[in-house]
Amino acid sequence: MNKRTFLKSIAALGGSALLPSSINPLSMYKTASAAVDYSTATVVAPAVMPQVINIFLYGGPSELSGNLTNIIDIENNSQNSYAAAFGGRILTHDTTGDAANGFITKNGFWRGTPNGNNPHLDNNGAGGRAMQFMIDNGYMSVYRTLMKRLDGTRSHRESLLQSFKGSLDIEGSAGVGTKVAATLFQHRAQFEGSTVLADGTAINDIVNDLLLPFVSFEGDTRAYQQDPNFQIPLLYRGITLDQNFNNPYSRSSNNNGAVLEALAASTRSSAYNARYLAAASSFDLRAFLESKINGIRVADDAALPVITDPVDAASVGLTAGEQLVYPNNQYTSRIRAAVTLALVNPASLYITVGGGLGGWDDHNNGIDDYRNRMNALLEVMKATMLHIKYSDGSQNAGAFKTLDGNTRSTNNIVINMFGDFGRRVNLNNNQGWDHGNNQNLFTFGGAGVREGAAASLGKVVGSTVRVGSGGTNNQVTEPAQGSYEAEPMSVASTVYSYFGVQNPEVLTRDDELNPGGVPKIDETVAGEPPLFS
Repeated sequence: MNKRTFLKSIAALGGSALLPSSINPLSMYKTASAAVDYSTATVVAPAVMPQVINIFLYGGPSELSGNLTNIIDIENNSQNSYAAAFGGRILTHDTTGDAANGFITKNGFWRGTPNGNNPHLDNNGAGGRAMQFMIDNGYMSVYRTLMKRLDGTRSHRESLLQSFKGSLDIEGSAGVGTKVAATLFQHRAQFEGSTVLADGTAINDIVNDLLLPFVSFEGDTRAYQQDPNFQIPLLYRGITLDQNFNNPYSRSSNNNGAVLEALAASTRSSAYNARYLAAASSFDLRAFLESKINGIRVADDAALPVITDPVDAASVGLTAGEQLVYPNNQYTSRIRAAVTLALVNPASLYITVGGGLGGWDDHNNGIDDYRNRMNALLEVMKATMLHIKYSDGSQNAGAFKTLDGNTRSTNNIVINMFGDFGRRVNLNNNQGWDHGNNQNLFTFGGAGVREGAAASLGKVVGSTVRVGSGGTNNQVTEPAQGSYEAEPMSVASTVYSYFGVQNPEVLTRDDELNPGGVPKIDETVAGEPPLFS
């Protein structure tokens, strides 16, 4: 059975059991006049189909790991001292990278003292070394002024739904993944015959040529909430996988499923197959999908690529010529699984990661928890970027292959990482931070699909100032006057633009709350200069 035949018939497997059941009944009452009209999107299909991994940090992390630029002003006005809580070096610059110097890197990130086994790791920082390495080497950019202006809510539910849906209409709007799917389906003629996957595979039928195009690694997610006014194909609805790629289609050896299936297959006549086509096909379809999921799991278990560049190798404690090793922490398995899927299956276009990446609601005990979690996460992201870079068949020799046995480019893979909102900068009496607004967007890779290409990476965009009465809890950062800033919903608009939408604001608008929508993030805007050289 070929892939197209499988994909056309997947519904016969009962695959809908894997799909999120997140349709909100309230959305069924949304009027036609308020619905997104996908035909109004102007689409110029990209030459290579992008792949986007959206990492959501549930709870809303503090911005401070990526922004200590205002720390002196914050220290002078905070109810509790940062120097007392984190040590005096959090207030001073790291001019040499030496352990005796400050914790503020040249771009204002929060590092700590070097780890004894690897001087590129922090013992007690908040990921600053990893961020500075990735900025210096063009693996990521940081936008420090992701600020809700249209609706400044600090509610978890409203904030995360704005991001998952790219809309202020948090009840009636479809999710970002669904809007990508609907746009591709509405404008399929623009893509078919003109766009290829990252391994060069032509897209001639944009529905039936794509395997697992929309995937969640966090179970049910509003990113795939359906649009009651625009029905997308079943194949385009988000399918849930787990980080271990446990195969829902396998026939385990400890039951009679495999025996019964083999018996049924041996007794199926041509007349039976003709009369009961769906039932007959389901035997073959299950085996097909089992093989593909197993192939992804095997790839996830396989040896990681060899790191040939001495600087890259040293950044993860290796010498050139050794194989990449991911850190062993709570963030590794889920993020690595998403990256593996993207690498081996270029048809996976939008992948969401969350769930186990939560825990960022640091109202208290931020001193104990925040730095370690942020440091662990950023070290995983550093390994992730090396995994993607050294899996690029157009740049590196090696045996890496996709599920279809092809080599591929990897510069079409974009990773976005942000959370519900930011947090206040006053260190409260519980040694934590309460809900704020302004936050960081950490965005990685994807030079092949970004506006500005490689120049869009390796920079820190946006400057901030502290506002609020000193000695009170309600102190936050806001974009400085004249600074570049964007709505969190603009992340969704930017994703739509990667898929060729020239006017992505039409997909974030709604008649009642936000008739103008929001523009994409300007990836050509200049970054802020380093604090010191």
